[in-house]
Amino acid sequence: MKIRRNSIMALAAAAVMFPAAVQAQSKAETKLYNTALAKQDLKSANKFLAKFPNSTYAPKITRLRDSIVFSNIEPNDVEGYISFVAENPESYFTQAANNKIEQLNTSSITDTQAMEAALAAGFRKESIAAAKGIKSLNREHVAIILLPAPNSTNYTLVVLQHSNGAWTQIASIEEQIYTNDTALDLFTIENDIKAVTINGSQHLYFGYTNSSNSRDSRSRIANNDCELALNLYSMADNSIYNVLFSGKKDGNILYGSSMDSAQGGIMATPQQTYLVRALAGREDLKPFEQERFHAQELIQWWYKNNPQGAKSISFGIIPDNSPLIELAEKGKDKERVGNYTVTMLQNVCSNTIVVVRNNESGQYSLAMCQPTPENDNELELNTFYGEKGNILALYYFKGKSSIKKRLNLASKKLY
Repeated sequence: MKIRRNSIMALAAAAVMFPAAVQAQSKAETKLYNTALAKQDLKSANKFLAKFPNSTYAPKITRLRDSIVFSNIEPNDVEGYISFVAENPESYFTQAANNKIEQLNTSSITDTQAMEAALAAGFRKESIAAAKGIKSLNREHVAIILLPAPNSTNYTLVVLQHSNGAWTQIASIEEQIYTNDTALDLFTIENDIKAVTINGSQHLYFGYTNSSNSRDSRSRIANNDCELALNLYSMADNSIYNVLFSGKKDGNILYGSSMDSAQGGIMATPQQTYLVRALAGREDLKPFEQERFHAQELIQWWYKNNPQGAKSISFGIIPDNSPLIELAEKGKDKERVGNYTVTMLQNVCSNTIVVVRNNESGQYSLAMCQPTPENDNELELNTFYGEKGNILALYYFKGKSSIKKRLNLASKKLY
């Protein structure tokens, strides 16, 4: 660390204001304390702290010492500020030192230039998920995230260093995708990629989602399971830290939870604490709401328990807190059929569904489902009426033709 030999900057004097010596201290302690205040030099401060480390005056002299060391670091000496943070993690001036490190380590490389460097290094554009400039120890780097190869569960992080007018690869780390659901095969890097300073060391912060673009063949319901992994790559030791939030996606919001939130406890590394706080600060992450996804899960249950061509229909019981009950109560396409009230609801999770209320017990059930057609060659359920007793007539249309089915709401037989 470079130390300037000139007098202490005004920072030291402004940052440390001490009261008069407390008479209860020993004469030797008070004398050394007053000497340190008068001289305001490193030697006097260190001498006091070495002799009286547990003194009432120790915090004040420690702050005086730190102010002297901090103010004498050369303005562009990033290694000096890093050393200060490493040696004084609890100092009053640590945040100011981290701010200086971040300022000095802010890369001047644009995203376009980073991509150009990645391409010049021989990586194919279609394999590059992201490229970002990052500066560490006054040297420019480009961090590149490569997409997993086909049938692979690993992505690759490559670091290039700018030296003598050229880009040279200095690190390549193959990392397994952090996931709890191996059925999620769509890997997507988030846009918020940046360099961050943690304990004086540069890290690349990035996130990715594990999702799927598949949908169920019968219900036509898209797979909205999703996981968000937040990550930190350390430039100092090539380590990668991460946390995972998993749940279901509804619009732009991911509803779920994180099993890694406990990592932010007292024994956590600074990197884990940073990531847990990053999770907590995301407005697009919300606690899981069972009711929000109950309609989807109930429709999927119905298809699972009612095979194609089934004649005995399993009704799905709708819980009292399900939004489907409110939809059924407000539904306009409604008719009394024997001891039941029947409501047809269109476009519920890509399905037309029939909700039945038992007027004696008040219980709501999901009786029938039919996917919303995507063309004229597919069946569409759009008409129903009550016949004698508890018989519900259902009309399915396909182009200009129609099919009529009857469902006994009491025996749950379809014919």
